Amino acid sequence: MTSDNHTQNRAFQQDAREWANFTGTNYTAALRQMRSPLAQGLLGERVSARQLIATLNDHELIGAHDGDPILGENGYFSDSLWHFNGETDFIQLALITDLLRMFTPISGTSTPEVSSYSLKHTAEWFLSPHCPYVSNGRLIWAAASLGLPITDPDGTGPNLLIGVSEREHDYVRRMVGPGRTQPRADHYRPVGFDHLLTVLPQAAAGGPITGGWVRPVPVDEPAPFHDWLILQVGRNDVVGHLAGDYSAGIRDSDHRIARTPDELLAIFHEVSHTPAAYDAVVSSIAEWVRTGLSSAPVRTERFRGGAHEHQGWGAGDGTVERYEYLCPCGDGTIIEEHDNIPGFREHDVRIDCGKCLVEWRFVDGRSVRGWGLEPVAVSTA
Repeated sequence: MTSDNHTQNRAFQQDAREWANFTGTNYTAALRQMRSPLAQGLLGERVSARQLIATLNDHELIGAHDGDPILGENGYFSDSLWHFNGETDFIQLALITDLLRMFTPISGTSTPEVSSYSLKHTAEWFLSPHCPYVSNGRLIWAAASLGLPITDPDGTGPNLLIGVSEREHDYVRRMVGPGRTQPRADHYRPVGFDHLLTVLPQAAAGGPITGGWVRPVPVDEPAPFHDWLILQVGRNDVVGHLAGDYSAGIRDSDHRIARTPDELLAIFHEVSHTPAAYDAVVSSIAEWVRTGLSSAPVRTERFRGGAHEHQGWGAGDGTVERYEYLCPCGDGTIIEEHDNIPGFREHDVRIDCGKCLVEWRFVDGRSVRGWGLEPVAVSTA
């Protein structure tokens, strides 16, 4: 037996002994729970039974501190007794802990906003059928053991506020909650969401989980246009109204983040909108270009096209290329053509849309293949 295995077995035995004494259950059954694949830490270190027990006594808010218990099965300041079945109680706490690990903890200066009662239902939906019922008290217990920020909103119990990302929780709740409209964008998807969904059934089937999950380091992707547009919220004009609607859509995960003007146009092609809203998009992009914060012109999405062989006109074979892109308003096309035939080498790009022909122009000084657009309003404002 290797030293690591010996250390692990000793930890299992110590935890099983403490858990059996705490819950008044059989040591062998407790040891079986400690060794369950579902209790080995699917999103982090293995949960310690001794730490869980110590939390109920030592935690700053919910700890009894050698007095009468403060936390019960139904929540904070609840006199409801804990119910332990001796077979799955520890496993369920371990799974609840992993679910909470999935979320990004709030910063130390932020105030917790997610209710433990709301989180308990989210845990039930996500962890079912492996943990079909989660009590309010156990959700709080697991959160306290993890060291998440916890506050008492009104001093009366039984619900506490837990310091995890409210937006991430709303995303997960909409993804797994019955009868809910699922989000249409994933910028608030917790980084551990997919991994936990994948390994849960594997662990439940008794299989080992290899390659422990490590929370990735956040990458701050530049989103200059998004940042600028958010700053326009509150203005009493078409740009401000558009920015407010855009910001609400981001908050509610109704659409993705527009890091560039191109992406804002793409979003408007995907969601229903009025002609006035599209006009506000054009005005916003024109104003953005005038700020000089970015020199990148607008490129739209290619939806059709390619190259084909051509026998030529006597001077040799060649190819003809034709590519079609959405025009900015989405009702027409931008056509890019290249005749690569000896003696007839021509390259052209044009807007095939009456509305966009009036509102947009090609940026000067760019090649046909490198074309880019800007609103006509940029040069007339």
